[in-house]
Amino acid sequence: MNHQTGARWRAFIDDRLDERMRAHYPEGLDAYWDEWRAAHGLAQAYSDAVASDDVDRGARILQQMRQFAIDWDSHPDHPDRAAA
Repeated sequence: MNHQTGARWRAFIDDRLDERMRAHYPEGLDAYWDEWRAAHGLAQAYSDAVASDDVDRGARILQQMRQFAIDWDSHPDHPDRAAA
């Protein structure tokens, strides 16, 4: 559990949300911002867990990020694949 893991997940999710928003612009803009705020909140919560050395909370939040990104499991830049 480290800040780099959270940053990797956040960047991956941000990139996928940007792609989705561009594909559905302008109709997808409101959904993009809702999802972006949710992803940002998860990334911030993960960073806080790392900073406070709360391994259990960090693991739960990391699992939530994985669930958030489940639609992109087969993407070649998926953080679990890149970390392997």
